[in-house]
Amino acid sequence: MKPPVVLTRGKYSFLVDRFEGKLHTHHGIINLEELRGKDYGDEVRTHLGVKYRIAPFNPADFFRHFKRGATPIMPKDIGAIIAYTGLSPDSLIFDAGTGSGILAAYLAYFNKYGEVVTVEKRPDFAKIARENFRTAGLKNIHQIVGDALAVADSLKVEFDLITLDMKDDVAFIRKAKEILKPGGHIVVYNPYIEAAREVYLEMERRGFKELEAFELLRVDLDIKRVGTRTSTKVWHTGYLVFGRYLG
Repeated sequence: MKPPVVLTRGKYSFLVDRFEGKLHTHHGIINLEELRGKDYGDEVRTHLGVKYRIAPFNPADFFRHFKRGATPIMPKDIGAIIAYTGLSPDSLIFDAGTGSGILAAYLAYFNKYGEVVTVEKRPDFAKIARENFRTAGLKNIHQIVGDALAVADSLKVEFDLITLDMKDDVAFIRKAKEILKPGGHIVVYNPYIEAAREVYLEMERRGFKELEAFELLRVDLDIKRVGTRTSTKVWHTGYLVFGRYLG
């Protein structure tokens, strides 16, 4: 067993990326050197005797344990992007607006034989994303710090998928057809409904087909022995706009 691993107990979990030093938990301190020689499913105890279970680090942990800079796209929206674009394992993807790198990481993981080119204007966000990619062991991500439009102008390749989570998304749509393969998809994520409307209309003006725009709401359930009810959480995160370039 090699790092990274996740130590979990009930609702508490901690990402461990090296088997040295000490981890301060809600139930005491864990000597991380004790993880050496153990395997997934084994237990490790805090200095107070409280047990934590060892689990492998996998994509389900990206959202929970990646370091944060920009506000990330939620897993429910990432799942829709993957499903509605038919992501294949050998795709070439252009991701504009890396942020913390969570979307790029999921796209790279399910795209094992392809590549994700992800562009972030802010160096501080790019640094956080780079650390997250390193933690996840993702080697098929090509990270660029710069302006997404300028980067797109410099590339001489065509992409299967473009994802945009950036302020100048409408301006980028004008460029998107030049770097998309025929049959390729474009997805724009935006937290504001007015901006999503502008994106949709711009895609329509530029001749994109199979247009869709929607939001996904998550409602948590409070499950108890006496019965089940919805909790007060209703998660609106953002709007997704999908289009396809058919040549």
